[in-house]
Amino acid sequence: MSSTYELLCLENPLLDIQAKGDDALLEKYGLKANDAILAEEKHMGLFEELMNGRDAKLVAGGAAQNTARGAQYMLPSDSVIFIGCVGKDKYAEILLEANKKAGLKVNY
Repeated sequence: MSSTYELLCLENPLLDIQAKGDDALLEKYGLKANDAILAEEKHMGLFEELMNGRDAKLVAGGAAQNTARGAQYMLPSDSVIFIGCVGKDKYAEILLEANKKAGLKVNY
């Protein structure tokens, strides 16, 4: 690892789902508009429903990972590194690609 990194961010990297919803969808899963939750068993069907037919996008997220990408955007190259843990799957690849586009060094 290079010693040029001035900012280290560490957290669980998240992959957010952004999709079009409506009041019926919120009610079905016991959700409120503009709210953030930790998913429970009752929410598991929501992911598939969002990904199928609701124009969903998967977006790299998590407070520290977002902060790291934003900081790297403003700072010189190789100033920021993000460390977190992900599986070896297509979702990790989406996170890696988003960080690559931002010029952010990650170590998952």
